[in-house]
Amino acid sequence: NCSLKHLPPFLKDYIERIVLVHRLREVRAQVSFTRFEAPFLDVDGELQLDVAPAALGLETEWFPAIETKGEGVFISFQPKTIDTWLQRKPVQKRGLELKQGFDTWLQRREIKPDESGEMPIQFPGLPYIMLHSLSHLLITSIALECGYSASAIRERVYAGPSGYGILLYTGSSGSEGTLGGLIQVGRKIEHHLQTALESGRLCSNDPVCAQHQPEELYEERFRHGAACHGCLLISETSCEQGNEYLDRALVVDTVETQGAAFFAAPE
Repeated sequence: NCSLKHLPPFLKDYIERIVLVHRLREVRAQVSFTRFEAPFLDVDGELQLDVAPAALGLETEWFPAIETKGEGVFISFQPKTIDTWLQRKPVQKRGLELKQGFDTWLQRREIKPDESGEMPIQFPGLPYIMLHSLSHLLITSIALECGYSASAIRERVYAGPSGYGILLYTGSSGSEGTLGGLIQVGRKIEHHLQTALESGRLCSNDPVCAQHQPEELYEERFRHGAACHGCLLISETSCEQGNEYLDRALVVDTVETQGAAFFAAPE
């Protein structure tokens, strides 16, 4: 664990612990492919498809895979603080707007309930969208100041009964994954957190970006809140959701939405 004594006072109410991951092993395997429809990755890491994937072979007994080694930093957030945040009326109002956009997306994609009556793809929830958006802001902040390319840093967001957290890591066969860069980032993560929060308050495309409504039909960005290429969208190889389920209004106040942010502005 990394000490929290260097965190600014306003961040100590949000962060539970910071863990420096000195050694990390990742295995990526290709199990199938699709030609026209991209697979949907559920928030629990499972693939959800509304089309049948094509197998790699008639009798497949093995799958092509690659093993990478790297390092990372894990940030765990206070569950009580997130639970209190979810009870606020502006947060619930913003959640309804994001859910309406998600439902519109399901209708446009003609995704229907299965035999049990449940949708094959579930709305990820506000904690996931908030942490996912913060993760993208952090990746951008780290890439700008530490020499990492944004595509070299990957994410894994945890938002469930077991807790809330963000894992940022590198895992590559090149030198970027093993030189200790992210470990040094973790030792001064408070600086990158502050930079990420500050950059999230104003986008170069504001007020257009901040005023986007998820259910708007003409834009067809149903799983986006206040998010665009000027603020939250990063390399899709770094994002576990293909740059979907993003809204910086859940992280910090924007020029359009006030009161729904998880992080209050420092005094």
